[in-house]
Amino acid sequence: MSIRSKRRVFSSSFCPQTLCAVFALSLLSIMTARPDSGAKTAAAANSISVAETALPRAADAPAMPIRVAAPRTGAALPVVLFSHGAYSSKDDYSVLLDHWAARGYVVVAVTHRDSTRLGTVRGSNDPRYMVWRLDDMKQVLSALPQLLSVVPGLAARTDFSKIAATGHSFGGLIAQSLAGATLRDPVTGATISHRQPAIRAAIIFSGAGAMPPVLGAEDFAALDVPTLVTVGTEDLKQVPNLSGYEWRRQPYDLVPAGRKYLLTLEGADHYLGGSVGRDDLPRSPQADDFVAAFQAASTLFLDAWLKDDKAAQRRLENLPQTPTTFAAHATLQQR
Repeated sequence: MSIRSKRRVFSSSFCPQTLCAVFALSLLSIMTARPDSGAKTAAAANSISVAETALPRAADAPAMPIRVAAPRTGAALPVVLFSHGAYSSKDDYSVLLDHWAARGYVVVAVTHRDSTRLGTVRGSNDPRYMVWRLDDMKQVLSALPQLLSVVPGLAARTDFSKIAATGHSFGGLIAQSLAGATLRDPVTGATISHRQPAIRAAIIFSGAGAMPPVLGAEDFAALDVPTLVTVGTEDLKQVPNLSGYEWRRQPYDLVPAGRKYLLTLEGADHYLGGSVGRDDLPRSPQADDFVAAFQAASTLFLDAWLKDDKAAQRRLENLPQTPTTFAAHATLQQR
């Protein structure tokens, strides 16, 4: 597989709109946008390199832009794959992705075809979005060693047996599917699995709960890898009869118990108070606290279940099953 790359290595100092009859999961047009351009990221510490590359898609489709962030030093580095929210892009989450990179992870983020950066009109729906996104991530997984060659020597420093699937909003749905949660054919009701054996852990950031007939409560039973679910109490409402918080925490409530964690951000909206949010939204006074809590909890989780850090594992295993204070405006619990 050839890779088209634009090497730019430098030091760095889902809203559902309409049910689609063919494949209703593609309805998750969850609106996300750019992080605050003034936000400080871990890249500012000169500890990481960031590079851009691309993978070719079909002849009639734009190439898949890819962002790779990684520590400048270190070996046996685990991999974190990231799928953005609907209409967003790989470039809209650097405050989170670069933090992971600075903590010892190779972070690979893609821009899907539903991104406005590739000409998609915000608010549009296409029954192929979900399939396209899953294909994107599978293609990235199969091409990882080649992709990482955009940073000289990085592939040799990477542990390809330790990979986490992560994503925000629509991307959270992608992450849980790659990690094992099944889907349903809306016509036949047949169970569809997109599990990727290489995925060892998942982070679902403001993802999606049950959405029959294509995603039922029973479909979460197959999500058996360690999973962190992050939800804001003021998260975006998407379905009738449930608040945004109630619906988006369902990936935590419905998965089988055992190494499952819920980070609740008190007062946070879908965009962490504007930190990884839309340009037209005001920034919350608590935005920096929301980001710090997400960074801390997600890194603790990745350290435990990708790096096999025993101290991190003990800390998570000792969490109660009821919400316990983790950081400012944040609680963490396990089941």
